[in-house]
Amino acid sequence: AVWGLLLLIVDFTALRQVESSRRGRVLGLLSLVGVLLALVGCFLPGWSARGLAAEPSLFLGTVSGGPLIVGLNAVVVVLLGLVVALSTSWTFTEHWAEYFALTLWAGVGMMLLIAAEELLTLFLTLELMTICLYLLAAFEKDRHRSPEAGLKYFIYGSVSSALFLFGLSLLYGLTGTTRLAGIGQALASRSGPSGLTGDLIGSSAVLLVLVGFGFKIAAVPFHQWAPDVYEGSPAPVSAWIATGSKVASVVALMKVLVQSLGPWASRPDSLVSPGWVGLVAVIAAATMTYGNFAALAQKNLKRMLAYSSVAHAGYLLVGVLAVVVSIDAAGSAGSVLFYLLVYAATNLGAFAVTAWLFRDGSSEQIDDLNGLGSRSPLLAVCVVILMLSLIGLPPFAGFFGKLFMFMEALNAAPQHRLTFLWLVMLGLLNSVISAFYYARVLRALFLRPASASATYRPASPAIASTIVLAAVVAVGFGVYARTLSKETVKLGASRLFVVGGSRPVKSVLETRPSTVAKASSHGLAPGIGSRD
Repeated sequence: AVWGLLLLIVDFTALRQVESSRRGRVLGLLSLVGVLLALVGCFLPGWSARGLAAEPSLFLGTVSGGPLIVGLNAVVVVLLGLVVALSTSWTFTEHWAEYFALTLWAGVGMMLLIAAEELLTLFLTLELMTICLYLLAAFEKDRHRSPEAGLKYFIYGSVSSALFLFGLSLLYGLTGTTRLAGIGQALASRSGPSGLTGDLIGSSAVLLVLVGFGFKIAAVPFHQWAPDVYEGSPAPVSAWIATGSKVASVVALMKVLVQSLGPWASRPDSLVSPGWVGLVAVIAAATMTYGNFAALAQKNLKRMLAYSSVAHAGYLLVGVLAVVVSIDAAGSAGSVLFYLLVYAATNLGAFAVTAWLFRDGSSEQIDDLNGLGSRSPLLAVCVVILMLSLIGLPPFAGFFGKLFMFMEALNAAPQHRLTFLWLVMLGLLNSVISAFYYARVLRALFLRPASASATYRPASPAIASTIVLAAVVAVGFGVYARTLSKETVKLGASRLFVVGGSRPVKSVLETRPSTVAKASSHGLAPGIGSRD
């Protein structure tokens, strides 16, 4: 946050009379220095994953520390560095200091959102992230689509934020605390094994919270903003929304649903009983199906990636549900984290391709990729790897990410396994459907001749390095999937993914009795956000 202010001061003093493109490069390099310092800070003694092994609550219990938080923050910082580097590839604004400051502040919001442990902090950090993204989406003033994208993003986001805040206020009214762990303990002792049966206020709270998070992750039917915003925003901003924003929002969603709303998941004897599990399952099915079918009709690469991002949100929701139903909650949470890392890397590489296209041709059509395989064979091979990983084909990381999540969804107790079998089968069918529109990119690269009017220059170092790095991640996470998945499972054992913040790592449905006992013996933690 301080580095963003420093950028504004430097721009308003030393660089005020400097030409726009040069000013953008200088401020971009200065931003990268700040990102590097932030990355080093993640691994300083005392703040590293080893130094925070006990997962302490920090700043009066409003945010959490520990290996999970430090690791995810490092991922966000790396994504931020690549987005900043992409932004220096061409000149699309004159307000470089404001642009880079907002990009950094959005990253701060994402990191705090991941660490948030109580409702007010969660809401404020969520809004810090999204307000910065609203402004960034409208930064390319020379194109009418960019201000339009920012306005649509703002209008949809404002409505969803209001509904989300209303849902959070209902949760506070029902439980008397804003702490995520305290809410889970209070609901466990309040509702018992009946879940949401007959609880109109509780059902309203869950629905409103899902509306808020559904907008952030672009889940159906709250996805309408995504195609226009992705298409109209500058390519680095689209990449930032599709990767960093989704990583932070999915982690926050998983914390709230499991840690706080776990007692309202469903009745232990039936997953289709009143509770949020059945609702999220329907949203997941609709999201991955609609996203893939809508992507089939797209000719614009950005819009195709937008609908692809919607479909991936559906896959991730299956993973979130797996944390609830699987007999190994830590393994399920670890599979979601593994998929998030792979998804973020491959999508960032895909959006780097759109930045390359628009830099030279002011267009992002899939047909603009025609003949690129003969002009830039190395980068074309990297793009092929990214597309195959997004489809979910072995031996690339996307295959193992889906495999781990779907297997954990089937790793439920025997009485629940059949209920989730249809959702996993639908996910596999949608993966097959996705191959058709990703294959259009591969066909354009190698099977179609380049247009006579195409004048694409070699990719800039920032664009090329982002594409290559994303391809390396797709291959490396596939080759070493088992080893890396073990590390994400260790992170998934965090108390943040357990009802009430307790330590057991069984499924949410199995841990309810122990959670009730823990809540009754210890009570709600007094302090910030508690009526005590």
